[in-house]
Amino acid sequence: MKEMSKFIRIKAHSLVIFIIFFVLMIFSISFGIDRNYIYYILLLATFFFVLSLIISYIKFKKAYKEITMWTNDFSSRPNFLIEKSKIYGNIMTIYEKNKDMENSFEDKMRLFKDYVSMWAHQIKTPLFSLDLILNDHPIDDHAAKAELFAIEEYIETLLSYTRLESLSTDFVFEEVSLDELISSSIKKYSKVFIRKKNKVDFKPTGLMLTTDKKWFAFILDQILSNSNKYTQAGTISFYMEGQKLIIKDTGIGIREEDLPRVFDKSYTGYNGRIYKKSTGIGLSLVKSACENLSIDVSIESKLGQGTKVIFDLKNALN
Repeated sequence: MKEMSKFIRIKAHSLVIFIIFFVLMIFSISFGIDRNYIYYILLLATFFFVLSLIISYIKFKKAYKEITMWTNDFSSRPNFLIEKSKIYGNIMTIYEKNKDMENSFEDKMRLFKDYVSMWAHQIKTPLFSLDLILNDHPIDDHAAKAELFAIEEYIETLLSYTRLESLSTDFVFEEVSLDELISSSIKKYSKVFIRKKNKVDFKPTGLMLTTDKKWFAFILDQILSNSNKYTQAGTISFYMEGQKLIIKDTGIGIREEDLPRVFDKSYTGYNGRIYKKSTGIGLSLVKSACENLSIDVSIESKLGQGTKVIFDLKNALN
């Protein structure tokens, strides 16, 4: 019935014209024209008009069905009326863009589900350790705080992941001191440095940046966290080479074959699988945050000799 009502609306003007023609023919009888002749013309006109309507409706119903099917599945072949229309190209362009967005969203949801699953598995370790510490007597306050710090790191990384993936993420750029940002991160991880017997080598640079303070601090925290994870009784250094900030550690390093993929989401590499300390998301978040801050980041490393993370600050330095 829906297509019938649409067909009637489309053919309404033809019906009105036929009715006007019918009335005029009847009215012409008053001018002395033979009635039988008029009736014969009206009979033939009505027959052909109704026949035309029936044929048009059959074609319309078929086209309507094809168009309806096509709108439900744009990958199918469209009706020839649509295919020849000027808007067909625009419709298909919009459809392809929507399809790409849908695929991108599905990929992001799959990666997010994988990450949350991995994250939930990883966070069980500090939670289990904390439970053992709290059930021990006397309670080791330092060990308990260390596990709480690890849990906070996991939660902060998860929150940062969701913020970066959100379209509404706001970046507030302001002038900040590079030394203050580095010192703040070092202070945050000071107890971890002590526990791992790591030393920090940092000399003030006196440089100012125009950047987002919160996200730049997040980047530094992620790199320091990684350096601490894979360095024991070593040194973590901060220094400038021209316009590049270098964070170098003397840890276990990264295998050469893993280097091209260290920034890929959920890629843990050999170290992450062997030491079971990595969710594979930290460096990908660093890469995403750096892109938003117009900072180029790269990594150089040799297995057994340590890792060097290089930040090109040419677009951020004042």
